[in-house]
Amino acid sequence: RDDYGTALRDRAGVLALAAEAGTGVVDRLQLASLIARRGPVHHLSTQEAAWSLRAAVAMGAAAQGLIVDGRAVTGDAVHLFDGTPATVRNAGATDVTVTLTAFGVPEEPPAPGGVGYTIHRSHYLLDGSEADLADVRVGDRVVVLLEVRPDRGVAGGRLLIDDPLPAGLEIDNANLLREGDARALDWLATYVDPAMTEARADRFLAAVDWTGEWSLRLAYVARAVSPGDFHYAAPAVEDMYRPTNRAVGETGRVTIRP
Repeated sequence: RDDYGTALRDRAGVLALAAEAGTGVVDRLQLASLIARRGPVHHLSTQEAAWSLRAAVAMGAAAQGLIVDGRAVTGDAVHLFDGTPATVRNAGATDVTVTLTAFGVPEEPPAPGGVGYTIHRSHYLLDGSEADLADVRVGDRVVVLLEVRPDRGVAGGRLLIDDPLPAGLEIDNANLLREGDARALDWLATYVDPAMTEARADRFLAAVDWTGEWSLRLAYVARAVSPGDFHYAAPAVEDMYRPTNRAVGETGRVTIRP
């Protein structure tokens, strides 16, 4: 839809507003059950996540009879536990859905792949030759090329491309390379005009409205600033309003010498 809404987003919005207003006209338990029934493989869009969180907070403020470590839950329904045991008890007359979320860092990097898209990252020197990430010198400038390829049948979407930087690199120029910026890289003629780019200290971000069935390419320049051997996290792409369509690239390493 034009406003990026979905049935799940609308249900969460109605539930949040009904709980905040204290109305009994809306069956809140039925709405909460429909929201929770979305299934484990459904990735929430930003709209769905924001309204679901607002609904959870509003329902928590209504005091549903939950007792956490002997104290009634009031206000915010989200609690952070540091690993110590906690006791959650329902003292109310109706069932209450409790969601537990765990966060962690995998011991092994995830394999590249995804649904709907693939993303590949490569590196070049300004003369057009391929860069050797095992032998970069402080002060060297490296062209980072990101290529996102839609799968056959995927008509494109509003994509967010997230490319984390290793600790030894920083973005040299926030502007994307255009055709003619570097003659040796004239194959960058497939340059696409993004809706947004952001050069952060730890990553490069770009938002692209992409409707083509062919690959899109984005390139920027990074500079080596610190010697060392660094982990290079994988790039990722996600359709912001069809979040099931997403992909991650390869994880790597970069060695920067003095």
